[in-house]
Amino acid sequence: MGAEVFYFVSTGTGTGDERINLVDGAREEVVFTANFLPGGNIYHSGDSHFSIYFAKHGKDYDIDVAFGSFGENPIGMQDKMTSIDILRMAENLQCKVVVPIHWDVWTNFQADCNEIELLYNFKKDRNEYKFHPFFWQVGGRYVYPMDKDKIYYHHRRGFEDCFEHPQNIPFRSCL
Repeated sequence: MGAEVFYFVSTGTGTGDERINLVDGAREEVVFTANFLPGGNIYHSGDSHFSIYFAKHGKDYDIDVAFGSFGENPIGMQDKMTSIDILRMAENLQCKVVVPIHWDVWTNFQADCNEIELLYNFKKDRNEYKFHPFFWQVGGRYVYPMDKDKIYYHHRRGFEDCFEHPQNIPFRSCL
């Protein structure tokens, strides 16, 4: 069974979202993508701000992992979601894991994922969140469903082979 990939576009006609199969190609109006894969369903919000249509998409599709553009919007700009918007998006999409993205790639939008973690921990019990965030680092990876319970990505720390071979240093202990 092959993976289905759909691009969703806003038609601008007030008729809602129009689904276009990947074979037809993407257009400039792409708002978000949904990928239905054998291992789980992925939702990518694109560079969008919070939308009440996230609730519709959450009802229409079974979403496992949602990627949301997170950033500290400068004055006069609303290109990324705020920390609370990321949580609202995840709740509306009814996903299992939300992954904030883009927070670390633009200097004028740079944000701190600790803000999401703080708000998540503050609100998760009261709002009975059914999802949790996952915070990764540049160059990191997330494999669903294998990593479904992880909260953080941490690069390999190395030195797993220490003391398996004779030391090749001039001093037996490094001080």
